[in-house]
Amino acid sequence: MDFVKGQLVRSKAGRDKTRTLAVLAVEEQMLLLADGDLRKLDNPKRKKKQHVAPTTTVLENELLKSDQQLRDAIRAYDAVQN
Repeated sequence: MDFVKGQLVRSKAGRDKTRTLAVLAVEEQMLLLADGDLRKLDNPKRKKKQHVAPTTTVLENELLKSDQQLRDAIRAYDAVQN
């Protein structure tokens, strides 16, 4: 499964299980993820690809420039999903 920068994913494992995170970068088998709240843009979480579930939503690059914008975008996505 291919991931792209800005794509929203749901964590399937770990302490952040069920949280929505945004992909900041894609490495071999790892993703760099942030949510603007617990995981800031300047200190992203490294997570294996198999530990997340992809969504079809991809955020614009403008929303990945500040923690506040990212946090607001994820909250809006979660509100629609629930």
